[in-house]
Amino acid sequence: MEEALQYTQLITNIIIILLFLGIMILVFNLNKQFRKITKKVEGLSSDVKEIKPKVIESFDKIILLSDNINTAVKKVNENIDVLGTVVDKVKVTADSIIDFEKKVQSRIEPPVMDTVKTITAVSAGVKTFFDTWKNKSTKKNYATGFRTDETLDGLEDSMEEVNKELEEVNSRLSDLQK
Repeated sequence: MEEALQYTQLITNIIIILLFLGIMILVFNLNKQFRKITKKVEGLSSDVKEIKPKVIESFDKIILLSDNINTAVKKVNENIDVLGTVVDKVKVTADSIIDFEKKVQSRIEPPVMDTVKTITAVSAGVKTFFDTWKNKSTKKNYATGFRTDETLDGLEDSMEEVNKELEEVNSRLSDLQK
């Protein structure tokens, strides 16, 4: 029995030694893995150290941009209020001008149109009078047999001038009526 006990103890010791060897191999492998992880973490740490100032600078620029945008929006809002009052003033002024134009037109147009109609009528009457007078004097002279060529020539010239002036007045008056 003693021998069996010795064998079991020897086997147990061998197993324990093998276990210790296995644990040592495992510890060495873990140590290698930890070294690799430590190197990667150090690399990551150095990258973060390099990126950190850039990130902080970017955040500062974003904050500055945000402040500038807020200021611009406030100024736009202030200008919109001012623009609204200007538009209202322009509208009031335009309405006043339109009212003034309507008042002037309603007060001036009827007398002007009446005057134009009167002048047209007078012009037509004068022209008719001279045409009638000319025809009568020409008939009388032929009927009496007297020679009044000089008188007729002078009257015809003045009649032609009066007719031209009356035609001009009529054309201007018709232009005004349009």
